[in-house]
Amino acid sequence: MKHARNGGPDIAFRVGRRVVSAVADDMSTMQRVGAGVVAALVAVTPFGAWSKVEAQADPVVAGAAIEVGPFDLTVVRAVKTGDLGYLTPAPGNHMLALVVDVTNTSDVPEYSSTLGSAIPAPKGVDVVPQESLTDLAADLGTDLGTDAGAEPGAEPSASASPEAGEDAEEEEPKLPPATIVNVADATTVRILNPGVTYQLALIWQQSDEFTGDEIPVEVVGLDWIDESRLTLDNGYWLPADVAFQGDIPLKDNTDRTAAPEEQQ
Repeated sequence: MKHARNGGPDIAFRVGRRVVSAVADDMSTMQRVGAGVVAALVAVTPFGAWSKVEAQADPVVAGAAIEVGPFDLTVVRAVKTGDLGYLTPAPGNHMLALVVDVTNTSDVPEYSSTLGSAIPAPKGVDVVPQESLTDLAADLGTDLGTDAGAEPGAEPSASASPEAGEDAEEEEPKLPPATIVNVADATTVRILNPGVTYQLALIWQQSDEFTGDEIPVEVVGLDWIDESRLTLDNGYWLPADVAFQGDIPLKDNTDRTAAPEEQQ
């Protein structure tokens, strides 16, 4: 995946000259002056606006190959279904699978989690969020709002008050990473070997309340980091901005249980 980069103010000067020369023959003197002023303004305009245009994501379309970090990637289809091997949805939910063909084009093995970081859970389609600490505490019968060292019957601290948790409640729930399995045998995949093409299913749990016929898919660009200034880790792929996005048709197979390769 290659993204064009702006070439600085010299591009604006060249564009301005071409615009003026293209229309100047039929211009009056005042019109020529006006065109020159416009070209000058374009030349000195901060290039943040140009960068925003160039940073717009390219389309992701089922069946079309794209390049993401060390992978050649093709989205094949999206399917919602019941059980997928050992993956069983909770009552009132189903499994959402995004099937992709992916080839590791590098010369070293890559973790499947790197692919997972490039394809986050679709937003706004009722993907079940990660279990929060509050939910976990409720399951364990623990009250997170009680100070560990507080005397029985003591007033709760300000940090445990409902007002203190209002901001947290306003935050969007965090969506889980995909469970990645091999379509051929429904086994979990951890390593993608160089030069090998895999058909994989990235799977999330989704609420039955979602009844749409397509899902929005975002593919995040991956930047190679030779040497990290923040950690001791060196030589890894770091998720960057969204590079591709698009709506993928969603096939409904919730009336039957099948392995991903049968979801045609």
